[in-house]
Amino acid sequence: MVHSLIPGKTVGADLSCTQPIDRLWFSSTPFPNAPLNGISLKGCMYEHNCITASMEEAMTKKNKVVTCAAIDMGSNSTEVLVAHCAPDHLDIVKDESTMTRLGESVKETGEIAPDKRDEVLAALRQYQELAKQCGADPILVVATEAMREARNRESVVEDIQRETGLQVNIIDGTQEAAYTYHGAVYGSDTPPDTGVLDVGGGSSELVTAQERCITWLISVPIGSGWLHDQYLFSNPPSQDEIEKAEDFLHTYISSLHVPQPPPALIVTGSSAKALLKLAKQALKLDEHEDRLTREDLLGCRGLLLSLPAEAIAQHYGQSIERARVLPGGVLLILAMMDYLQLDDVRVSDHGVREGLLLAYARYGEHWFDHPEVKPGDERVGQVPPLPKEAQKAETPQETFVESGRGELKKRAKKFLGWREKVLTHEEVEDVHKMRVASRRLRATMDAYEPACKAKPFKQAYREVKKAADLLGIVRDTDVMTQHVGDLLQQAPNEETEGMQWLIDRLSDYRKQQQQALEDYLQNADEKKIQDKIKSCIPKGASSNGQS
Repeated sequence: MVHSLIPGKTVGADLSCTQPIDRLWFSSTPFPNAPLNGISLKGCMYEHNCITASMEEAMTKKNKVVTCAAIDMGSNSTEVLVAHCAPDHLDIVKDESTMTRLGESVKETGEIAPDKRDEVLAALRQYQELAKQCGADPILVVATEAMREARNRESVVEDIQRETGLQVNIIDGTQEAAYTYHGAVYGSDTPPDTGVLDVGGGSSELVTAQERCITWLISVPIGSGWLHDQYLFSNPPSQDEIEKAEDFLHTYISSLHVPQPPPALIVTGSSAKALLKLAKQALKLDEHEDRLTREDLLGCRGLLLSLPAEAIAQHYGQSIERARVLPGGVLLILAMMDYLQLDDVRVSDHGVREGLLLAYARYGEHWFDHPEVKPGDERVGQVPPLPKEAQKAETPQETFVESGRGELKKRAKKFLGWREKVLTHEEVEDVHKMRVASRRLRATMDAYEPACKAKPFKQAYREVKKAADLLGIVRDTDVMTQHVGDLLQQAPNEETEGMQWLIDRLSDYRKQQQQALEDYLQNADEKKIQDKIKSCIPKGASSNGQS
């Protein structure tokens, strides 16, 4: 008889283990020094030569700590996690999230729109600097459902690599599910047969396990953002929209055919965390509670379907963008609990990013292709087809002219959308935002000038440039005033009078220029400006505005 790799048990020479050897090596529980000669690994999850290093090497790796960063480009948000990483433990240093809603853009056009690309790039640059400050190396970057579906994913990945040096790995749904599972369950307080549900923006992953070994997993192309874009259009959603979404979820989830439903479920993802926060504030749950009962979720459902996103954001500390997609998140979790016959779920802060960091700590350069994070087909569920009304129609490839017409219309709408806010002085930053929108509109006009009619193009361009110049003067004056004001706070007494005089002069000048800007915006006819921009590329044009 020899020792089993499972502490406290002995077996005969033919050992059928229930966990992959690598997983046992890096378990947080020490195991006895078992002789391996003569032990058959037949019956293990992976029937291959998985013992590639000595026990001593494994234990050395177990104790090695590295500082790494993981970035997840999801359909709703782009998030970063920086941690000191060991194979069985993470010491979190930084955890940040930015709503970027890539899935909304892909749902609308089939592509990552230029403004969304810019938003993601800005977030990635910020996260890259954060990782650098923390001494994190490497920075692991993955992208999920929105990038999987985007027609222009290759060009976006190339843009990111060119401008930041970051390598984006677009992972498939099964990899996403595996990373999420390992990230969600690490730690000693999770029962070994617990399943994991990751509610994302454009996809959701369900994983079942036995003794912390993945037995079955599936990634389905529905998430909180997808449900919002497909069914829950209103703010708040109407009763008719709710019923249609719930009918769809009941039918779709019932067709998953989970082989062995888990006895307990961890739910992860930004929507799940936001729902727990909402329940604590609105339903007065204990601050340290990490479980949501069916009654808790029904309470959140009632709140989210009664109040507009703005009210949820204002009263319960949510961003408006997150509040918009939360109704889809709560309906999805409730539908999954009904299907699995569960009365409560545990919400975890951990997920795909933690899984990435643990995979790197355990498998090094094989973090992306190790069998533990790239499960075989025998454990992957069959994804049910979406009903016809929910399927994305095949979008024919746009011509340069068609693309230009759509982009000019969209950019003009965003530019003019700031007009009322600038006129009503809601925020000083509104001037800056309208100026940025004017720059993007002009850049788009420059890009599509070859497809435009010359005379309408010049007229429209002149109109946009005039607005941009006025906005620029006001914005530059704001920046200068702020800068001098900051200097004034630290200036010696003999210089304060002169600085205050300059601030007063700048304030007077700003008022004059603000008035000139307002006069222009009040006299500007929005419809005429839109018509001028629209006429740059008339319908039926091929190039230079000619049919």
